[in-house]
Amino acid sequence: MKIEKIVWAYDGSKESLEALNHAVFLAEKFGSEITGVYVSVMHIMSMYINYPHAESEIFYSMMEKAEKDRQTRLNSIEAELANQGLRFKGMVLKGDPAKDIVGLASDEKSDLIVMGKRGHGLIDRMLIGSTTLRVLKESHIPVLAVKKRNEKETVEIKNILVPLDISEKDDSALEYAIELANTLNANLSVLHIVRLESFDFEIPYNLLENLIPYASAELKKRVEKLKIKLGVRSEIKTEAIHGLNTALSIANYASSNNIDLTVTNTHGRKGIKRLILGSVTEKVIQESHCSVLALKP
Repeated sequence: MKIEKIVWAYDGSKESLEALNHAVFLAEKFGSEITGVYVSVMHIMSMYINYPHAESEIFYSMMEKAEKDRQTRLNSIEAELANQGLRFKGMVLKGDPAKDIVGLASDEKSDLIVMGKRGHGLIDRMLIGSTTLRVLKESHIPVLAVKKRNEKETVEIKNILVPLDISEKDDSALEYAIELANTLNANLSVLHIVRLESFDFEIPYNLLENLIPYASAELKKRVEKLKIKLGVRSEIKTEAIHGLNTALSIANYASSNNIDLTVTNTHGRKGIKRLILGSVTEKVIQESHCSVLALKP
């Protein structure tokens, strides 16, 4: 695994600035170059709104000023990070934010996109930001969706969690997390949720008694096999638990175990499901109190 180039998506929100802190943290660990990008959508608005000539001039003047202010902010970030010995370049683009962020990452041959989980609007504050969601769906490289933290806290990634479905054969998220944990000297936990299509009171207790140990043994076997393949000697914690809601169980586990980062696949199956973001992944990102790194299998 390498993280030589990072694209950081800037939209002026506090969460996007928190995302920059995470990008800087990783750049210091991996020696990465950061490309900051702000995508202006105001010109798209002008295509759909008919202004009188005088008001049109005012609108375009406001648009140019806003874009100039964003470029100035990016330039100041470049100067600040240069003093820390970090490479940064910032740019302002005009277009569709999600499309341009993914396109820039592809053009730059970047290894990671870092952005806030939510953006400016009320709806974006309640749910995953629409731009973040689209980037997660369309990106072919890993995307780190960053959760806003207490401003006094420094960025640390000491505990990493990988949710793993033992019925799926893909280990890409786990492999990525193992290498990330090695570089960051972080603890790694692998979690399997035993989910039954029923309610607790309808599930025979002896069935759960058998399923949890079986799932735990299979999960441990899966992880040990991968450790041998990768030549990893460090300890990896494995645990299988029962949960009626997979995403909520993962988020609650992460919160209860002081997890700093959850690493997961965007989806786990082939065919049509490769074209959409898995609902579990979307809900994990939405519900988690920690940042989530999602990558395609």
